[in-house]
Amino acid sequence: MHRLIENLSYLTVRLGILVSRIVVTVVPRSWLLALFKGCADLGFHLFHKFRRRSIRNLEIALRDQLNDGEIAAVVRGTLRNFFRDFVELGVAYERPLDRLRAEIPVSGIEHLNAAASKGNGVIALSAHLGNFLLLGTRLAAEGLAVNVLINQARIKKIADLRSHHRSRIGQRTIHARPRKEAFRKLIQALRQNEIAIMIADEFRSGSGVYVPFFGRTVIARRGPATLALRTGAAVVPVYLVRDSTGELRLVIEPEIEFSRTGKTKTDVIENTIRMTRWLERTLRAYPDQWNWMTIHWQEGRPDALTESADDDEEARIDRCDTTEETK
Repeated sequence: MHRLIENLSYLTVRLGILVSRIVVTVVPRSWLLALFKGCADLGFHLFHKFRRRSIRNLEIALRDQLNDGEIAAVVRGTLRNFFRDFVELGVAYERPLDRLRAEIPVSGIEHLNAAASKGNGVIALSAHLGNFLLLGTRLAAEGLAVNVLINQARIKKIADLRSHHRSRIGQRTIHARPRKEAFRKLIQALRQNEIAIMIADEFRSGSGVYVPFFGRTVIARRGPATLALRTGAAVVPVYLVRDSTGELRLVIEPEIEFSRTGKTKTDVIENTIRMTRWLERTLRAYPDQWNWMTIHWQEGRPDALTESADDDEEARIDRCDTTEETK
């Protein structure tokens, strides 16, 4: 019975990918965008838990710059952004990388080149921001070797199928589990001076580092800081966001200056704080392009800047992106 369910799930995913590929080649892009915008607006009314939690988190984080009406509009915008991601992903899948390179401009490529020139690899620090699903593909369009850390599907056949389709759009998949294998592959990629994309913005409970975020406290993933300290890799913020017309733009910021005192625990905490500061600043600039539901605020911790338990080195490569496995 279990095998039957797995096979049916696999066939469903495979059929869904096939149908999606046909649809994006037949239906005009403008029609698809209009359809998915309508679906997002409907979802805003139907997804009660998402709407309430997102609004609450935005009220906590950005009450100093947004009123009630603007907060509701931002939450609606986050759903529109997410639904639009899949249209753009499907369209990009049917186009050559050089066309994608021409359609999506880039700013700050010199920062990535400078980081890569050090020869220790580059950790592309990103978030579920803008169209994060296409981030690796747009970087690959620059002729770069790109690896994406993914929290894979539980069914191996589905995970392998999705990895195959990512490879067709320039993204090499590194599965987050088993952890030791993921750790080994990430180190290998960085030693070959490649790029490893790590999305580390899911502030949930569990192991991690307690850091300040919008004046409160959250548990941040420590994987990027740990990996960078272990390998000497540069950490460069990279993200794919929309402009006022809805078109995408690749933004590459200067390398984050890391603390490397040799005191591992202290450096992991300090560098995770620095990366979280970058994220907060970026989210203030693009609040409607990030999923605000993922924040779980931590209350009543006077020792907030203390690394939690579980110091096993491989375990520090925390699971990364789960939403990407929906494609």
